[in-house]
Amino acid sequence: MSKDLREQLVRDFIGALRAAQTAVDLVDEAVAEYLGIHRTDARCLDILDQEGPMTAGRLAERAHITPGAMTTLLDRLERKGYARRWRDTEDRRRVLVEVTPELRQRAYALYGSVEDAVAHLASYSDDELRFLIEFHRESAEYQQHLIRRLEELRAGQPGEAAGA
Repeated sequence: MSKDLREQLVRDFIGALRAAQTAVDLVDEAVAEYLGIHRTDARCLDILDQEGPMTAGRLAERAHITPGAMTTLLDRLERKGYARRWRDTEDRRRVLVEVTPELRQRAYALYGSVEDAVAHLASYSDDELRFLIEFHRESAEYQQHLIRRLEELRAGQPGEAAGA
């Protein structure tokens, strides 16, 4: 393959990836609006849904928001019935946060079932699906790298940001 063709393929791939990210962003926006919550609230619910119950402090770290903002956010989500806080049965000092069955029902109505996803991805071979899984995992790691880079730039630290 020629260098020019390879570069065009990379440009086309980046364009397709950016278009997919924009589409996901638009869906996230529409879902948050439909649920009557902020985008950050929806992001926190998604983190909880993916990773399971955690402390409010851990959720604040994962979502990159302050602990004070997290308290306000959780108050909103509890009022809506989408999240709940409960005392950890193993360590009564800890309070955990989780999504509610109400949210899971609404998510099912919005996103459909696993069977729907299976049908949508039926044209991909097992090897292609493994590749896509790996690609998305590596992509998520790369996005975390970019977040760290932005944090370094914001803090005025030379580190990786200056040399990258």
